[in-house]
This record gives sequence, C-alpha cells and structure tokens, in this order.
Amino acid sequence: MASSKRYIFKTLLNQMMTVPILFTTFYLLLFFSGLNFISEGRGDDTVYLIYVLLAFIGSFLIGGIVGFLHSRFAQNKPESPKARYFSAVFPILYTLIFIMMLLMITQGNIHSSWWSWTVVKNPLYFPLGFVLFMWGNQAAFIVGDLMGYIGFAAGFLLEEIFSKKSRKAEAVPQRKGINIGLAVLCLSGVLISGGLAKDVLANGWIEIRYGESTLGSELTEFDLISIAPFKENNGLAHLDQATSLQFTELETMPRLDGATAVYPVYGAFVEAVYQGLGEYYRESARENDLKWEKDFELAFVQSEEFPLNIVQCSKTNRAYERLMAGETDIIFVAEPSQAHQEQIKAQGDEFVLTPIASEAFVFFTNAENPVESLTLQQIQGIYAGEIKNWKEVGGANRKILAFQRPENSGSQTVMQNRVMQGQTMVEPTRESYAGGMGEIISRVADYKNAKNSLGYSFLYYSSEMVKNNQIKYLAVDGVLPTPETVRNAAYPFTVPVYAVTLKSNTQENVGRFIQWVLSEEGQSLIEKTGYIPLEP
Repeated sequence: MASSKRYIFKTLLNQMMTVPILFTTFYLLLFFSGLNFISEGRGDDTVYLIYVLLAFIGSFLIGGIVGFLHSRFAQNKPESPKARYFSAVFPILYTLIFIMMLLMITQGNIHSSWWSWTVVKNPLYFPLGFVLFMWGNQAAFIVGDLMGYIGFAAGFLLEEIFSKKSRKAEAVPQRKGINIGLAVLCLSGVLISGGLAKDVLANGWIEIRYGESTLGSELTEFDLISIAPFKENNGLAHLDQATSLQFTELETMPRLDGATAVYPVYGAFVEAVYQGLGEYYRESARENDLKWEKDFELAFVQSEEFPLNIVQCSKTNRAYERLMAGETDIIFVAEPSQAHQEQIKAQGDEFVLTPIASEAFVFFTNAENPVESLTLQQIQGIYAGEIKNWKEVGGANRKILAFQRPENSGSQTVMQNRVMQGQTMVEPTRESYAGGMGEIISRVADYKNAKNSLGYSFLYYSSEMVKNNQIKYLAVDGVLPTPETVRNAAYPFTVPVYAVTLKSNTQENVGRFIQWVLSEEGQSLIEKTGYIPLEP
C-alpha cells in the first residue's frame, strides 16, 4: 500500500510540476523570442491560431515524453492497474470538471473573466497564464493546460502497451479494458480542448483563407484624422493645379459636415478650396497649448475646441440635426429620413438636396454563404420577416440573420425609402442590431454568423474605407454592384450622394461652393476619390 501511495504521489508530481515547468519554459521562450517571427506579415487571428496550435502540440508532446519516461523508469510499480492508472487519469478528470463548471458559469463564453481562475488551478502555470490572458489569447493557455495532462496519459499508456513487463504482470483482458477507457478519456479531452478554442480556430482559418481583414468594428474620429485635410500623406484626392474657387476669409467659409463614407470627398474639397484653414488650426493649437499634432488633425473631425467650427464629421443623423439647428451650412449625406423631413417642415424650412455623385447601396453576406444573388422581392420578404431561411432563396437550410442599422442613419433611410418601398421592416432584435456601418460589416464578416448573415451599406465605405475581405456583395436582380453598373445605373439601387443645405440659407459662398462641386474640377475630385461623378 505504501509503495502504491509513493508511486501515485510521484506520478502526480511529474504531471502537475514537471510538465507545467517544462511547458511554461518552452512556451515563454517561444513567445518572447519568436513573437516577431510568427506575427510578421500575419493578422492577429492567424497569430492567435498559431499559438493555440503550438500550445496544443507542444504541451501534448512534452506531457507525452514525461509520461512515457515516467512509466518506463518508475520503480515499485503497483501490480494493480487501477492503482497505476488512477494518478494518470486524475489530473484530466480534475481539469475537465473545472472546465465544465466554468462553461456553466460563463454560459460558454470563453472570453469571460471567470476563466482567469484556471490559472489558480495550478499555481505553476501562473506566469504563462498571466502572459496569455493579458495578451487576450486565453484559449492557448486553457488548451495547453489540458493537453499537457492528456499528453502525459497518452505517453503513459503508450509505454504500458509496449512494455513487456506489464504484459507479463497482468491479464490482457483487464489491461485492455482500462487502456480503452483511458484512450476514450484522452480523446474526449482533445475534443473539449478543440471546442474551447473554436473561436480562435474559426477566426484564424477564415483569415488564412480570405486574408487579413482591415476592419476592427467601426471607424471613429481617430481613424478619420489620418485623412484629415492638410495632414501630410493623408491620401486625399487632389488636382494638379489650383482650383478656380478659393476661399481665403475664414469667417465666410461654408461650414461642412456629413456622413463618414463621404468624408474623403469633402475633405478633398476643403484641402483644395479652403486656403489658410490648415495654418489657422495649427496656430490655434499652439496658442491654446493643445497637443499640436493630435488636436490639429482632430480639428477637422470634431473641432468644438476651436473658435471657428468649420469642418466636422458627425455622421448622417447628427449632421442633419446640426444643419437644422444652424450649426453647419452644407452636409454631404444620403437622403433625409421621414423624421428629418417632418422636423424641418415643422421649423418652416426645407432641405435643398443637390446630387453631387452616384453611389451603390449594397447587400452583402459572409464570404462562405453560397447564395450569390437576391431579387428585390426576396430582399423585401427577408426584411419584412416573411422569408426566414436561406433555403427559401436557393441557399442552405440556415436561419437568415438580417442585420439592421439605427433609425435615421443614412443606410437605414435608404433601406426604408428605396428598398422596402412602403413595406414595414421587421423590428430588429438585439442580435440583429448594428449601431454603425463598420459594425454591420464586421458582424456579417464574423465567423459566428458565417453563411447565415445579411447586411447592407454603401459600396464606397465597404470597399474603399474598410476593405473587409470576409464579405461578398450580392447581385440584386442579377446585377452586381460595380463602378460600371453604378455609372450606367444598371444596378437597381444606384443612389445619389447629396450636398444638403437649407432653403433659408442664402449665404453667397454656400451657393458658390455648391456650384463649384458640380463643376468639372469638383467632379474630378469626386472621381479621383473613388465615387462615380455625375454624367456631364
């Protein structure tokens, strides 16, 4: 009995001390020395996948070698297979029970802070767990922890199978049954390990297959400052010569606002026509002891800190509100919503909508969805709640998750006015609501909604500003949205981009600026930006 207890103690010691120490040393050396090599030229999802696979394979191999050597050279092995196998099985069962409890507590959310308790389960894993949890790849730690114990049991089992001594010591049927049971337990642990890392596995595989996505979740003002007017290397379109219209007096420059998707257009207008504005913002930043570079760039997106609030990008809904409140003169947006039209009418005023370019209102799904085209009637049926499964429109037997944007946003307004044409859209659920244009794209691209999601946006924003390569555009009535089909209006949802003013605003420079936008120079900048200019 005493020898059995000593054997069990030594076995547990090797599993819960030797394996963690060796694996932590291997993994941290790999992490800190090989991080640049592994991450160079690869997206985050691919890098996370590589480290999960290294944790899976590395921990399994280290555990397997330790388990094999332990079984081969262990002294005073108990004759009873149950006594020998108990210590090999216990850490796996202990870890699986711990994981099951956390799965129930977190409802399967691997990103919950509750999973940090897996570090406490074996203090020797704390340094590795701390690094991986801080890095946001806790899946690699959890997989490595479990696979180390499974590897030990597998190595132990392998040595038992091939050991001549164990064959002579036991009856084959008894040993065979226990070996099969241990193999099944190891396989179950491997499957659970893969299930815990399914987020990383799926995201990494999609990124490897389709390339790195350039989209986080939503473009913010801090993204837009990289293309702010007068910023060096901002990438805005420009003409080869000075424009025929030049504003030099700051107080008479029309104040501009608009949608995120149109910011590169009116940013290019500002850089071409608003002479002296860049110098003014720089000087204001110095005089007010602001952080020069940051606040100079931010001034062209959210410029309330500056005396002259000339250029902003507050998105469609807010831009209409600022226009109606007299806080800006011209906004570059999609058509107004019904609520905005009623509000301006109640003020005794009118919107003046001047088309300046053509754009496509597009529908897209995850790149893995087999459906390539929808008809107008099918789209209306989906968003009216009448069509709920992709098999009804020629796809797989999957529920359609149709995302929507907020009320009064530009894309939601176009959806209601141009697409639904009076039909009522089904109320979005918490799952199908997307606050921003970037969010609706990223959620359709996300692996969780692969093959069953559907979203909408504008072609320029989704193809030029965020460039998410994990979505694909759907043809509508057999016509794909392309620059050519937008230019000749063959695409059914070719829509105008408007410069919107108030009828009551009779400032001379507002009219002059609108006319210049419609001129050959203004239209040339629009085309160079990537939009489709108006036909001459």
